Amino acid sequence: MFSHSLKMFPLVLLLSWADAHYYGHAHGHGPYYNPHSGGGSDNGGSSGYAYNGCQTVPVPRNIRVFAIPDGFLYVAANASAGTPDSGFLVDLLNAIKQQSGIPYTLTSRPDLKFGNVNPDGTWDGTLIGALINDEADLIGADLTINAEREAVVDFLVPLATYSLQILYNAQKGLNNGVQYLIRDDADLTFLKISKNSTLQAIYRNILAGMPDSIVQSDTEGARKVLRGNFAYLTDSPFPQLAAAQTGGLLGVQPGTLGNFLIFLPVQQGSLLREKLNIVLLELAENGFLPALFSKYGLVQFSTTN
Repeated sequence: MFSHSLKMFPLVLLLSWADAHYYGHAHGHGPYYNPHSGGGSDNGGSSGYAYNGCQTVPVPRNIRVFAIPDGFLYVAANASAGTPDSGFLVDLLNAIKQQSGIPYTLTSRPDLKFGNVNPDGTWDGTLIGALINDEADLIGADLTINAEREAVVDFLVPLATYSLQILYNAQKGLNNGVQYLIRDDADLTFLKISKNSTLQAIYRNILAGMPDSIVQSDTEGARKVLRGNFAYLTDSPFPQLAAAQTGGLLGVQPGTLGNFLIFLPVQQGSLLREKLNIVLLELAENGFLPALFSKYGLVQFSTTN
C-alpha cells in the first residue's frame, strides 16, 4: 500500500465476500473459504497446521511492522521536531490494535527495497526478506502480488487498487528520446509479460536505461521528470497530485497501462493472516474504515453481492 512524499495513495478497500472468496481461492482454500472460519480444511484452522508445506507461525504477542516512510501513508517520527509516527498506516495500525488487543511496534526502514528476489535467490535487503528472515510480522507497503512473492509470503485480503499511469515533463512531452523510469519490479514484470507492443517498447526502454531508470520513491521519480527528458510509470493518483502541485510542469498521460490490487503481506503460514483478515472486515463493518478513507481524502470502493 505505500511510498511517497507527494503521494496520496489510492487505498480502495474491497469489502465484498466475493473478494474474500477470491483471496481464499488464490491460496488453495477453494472458492468457499471464509476468513471468519476457525478451520474445517486441511489448510485452515485456529491451531497449528502445515500451510503450503510450511509450519504454522503463531499469532505474535506484539506485531512487528516494517514500513518505508512516504510522507503520506506513513510519516516517520521526528525526534528533533518532537513529532510522532503518523499517517494512514499509523491510524490503521492503532485501530487494529484496539480491535484485536494485539500491540504493535512500527519500525521505519527507508534502507530496504520493496521486495524482489536477488540474483543469488535471496530476498535480503527487501521488505519481503524481512518477513522471510523473521525480522517482521507484517509489512506496511504498497505491494502487488507476483509469483515470486506469493511463493514465499502470505497476503491479507485485498486492501487497495491502483492504476499504472505515466507522469511526464509537460514541456518535453512523450517524445522518441524520452527515458522511462519505474519503481516497483512487479510493475516491470507486468510490462515484460505484456503482449502489448507499446508496453513492450517501454519495457525495453527501461532495461536499456538501467540502473538509472530505476528509482526508489515517487518523489525521486517526479524530480527526475522535472529536471529532464524523463517519464515516470507509477501508481494513481500520485501522477495527478504531482501535476497539480507543480503548476502544470508535469503532465499525466490519459488512460491507464493497467489496474492492480494491492495486499499487505505477512509471514508464510502465519495465523496472523486470518486474525487480521477478520479485523479488517470488522473495521469495515463498524464504519471505521469508511471514516478513515474520508479523513485522508480517499475514495472508497464498495460492492454489493
